[in-house]
Formats: sequence, structure tokens, C-alpha cells
Amino acid sequence: MDKMVLMVFGHEIWLENVKGRGTGTGIRLMYGHNMKTDGNVDAKRISSVVYGPGRRKILPAIKADTDHHLVTFTGEKAGYYIPVVDLSPLVISKTKKDEYKQGSRKMYKDIVYAGAFHQMAKKIVPVGEVGRYTPRHVHGILDLIPERPVLTKGTNISMTLLYEGKPVKGVTVKAISKEEGKEMAAGITDAKGIVKFPVTKNGTWMFIARHNDPSKAVADEYDETVFVSTLVMETS
Repeated sequence: MDKMVLMVFGHEIWLENVKGRGTGTGIRLMYGHNMKTDGNVDAKRISSVVYGPGRRKILPAIKADTDHHLVTFTGEKAGYYIPVVDLSPLVISKTKKDEYKQGSRKMYKDIVYAGAFHQMAKKIVPVGEVGRYTPRHVHGILDLIPERPVLTKGTNISMTLLYEGKPVKGVTVKAISKEEGKEMAAGITDAKGIVKFPVTKNGTWMFIARHNDPSKAVADEYDETVFVSTLVMETS
């Protein structure tokens, strides 16, 4: 139950620690807050697809470890590969006594709020001589698309947030530095879904967007669906 409450108030999943040998690549799926790990997620809730060059889809292997899951795939040719991990939605209900319970409204009494929480994590992975990077949309729900695949200290990074394939306005996106262990900046997407951040530190950064959609409510089940999406990038 504690993990569910943490998910409501800010815990998320993310992908990091890319390690490659030849055409094989491994990425760690982590769970926690501000890039600080806090346990692991249920393997049964994980699904993943890697989008390769030419729109090819690869189903990676996923193996559980103590504090992470290892997601591995093989890139058959050079280029940018984009792994995306989904956690199946989890419905959490809140009672008048501020108690949190797993399950929909109709399962309990005195429910004041119920939400379906859907988390996603994404990373851009170079394999071999990658050539030119072209920003592209690969995920159908909530997708952060950076203008370039790496960060450069002292410059701004611009990215576009798409919801169901369309730019979404007014969503807060946060930037977290792994080395600092805290939020470094926050921005709100404009009418074109664009948000920009200054890159003030070298290292690994996580960008996180959270979008609530009441239109995705289900009567007697939950009041809205909450989508949380992360994108991890490193400085060059």
C-alpha cells in the first residue's frame, strides 16, 4: 500500500544506465523519486517496445534484479533506438479518512477520489554510427520529444509534449538532475506543446510530464486517468 501512495504523490519509473557491447544494449528500468531508487515495480505490470530505425519494433527481454529491471535488445543496424516501457494502469481510491486503497470506487465506501495511474518511461539510445537524429513521435499516449538526442551544458533544450499524438498545452514538465538529486527547473507547455529548459549541470537528467485527463473517467470506477511520462538524457 505504501508504494501506491508514493505513486500518487510523485514516485515514477525511468530508464537509465545504457550499456552496450556490439549491437547488444541494456537499460535499467528504475523506480523512485528524483532519480533516487526506492524499491522495484511488479514485473507483471511491465510491457516494453523498442522503436528502431525505419519504424521497426523490437520486443526486448526484461529481467528482474534487486532494485531494477534490466531491459535488453539487439540493434541489427546503426541508428537511434527508442525503448518505451509501460506500467499497466493501477486504480487507486481515496477515502474520506485519507486512506488509499487499490481498486475502483465501487469496491469501497466513502470514496472521495479514484484515479487510474498510467506510467511510462522512454530513452533515446544510439547504436553504432548513428548519423543524423530526427525527432519523431513513437508512443501513442504521452510522449516527450527532444529536439536533439543529447544535452549540452550552457545551452537550452527544447522538447515537444504530445498527448494522443497531438501537442498538449498547459502541462507542467519538470527537469531533475541525477547528480544533484533534485528538481532543477520546471516549465509549462505552450500552444504547440513546446517547453524549454536551461542545462546548467553536466550529467544525467530526467524530464517528467504529468497529465490528468477527466475525459478518461469510467463511471463507478475512477474519476480520471493520470498519465506520467519520463525521458532520461545525458550531457555530451
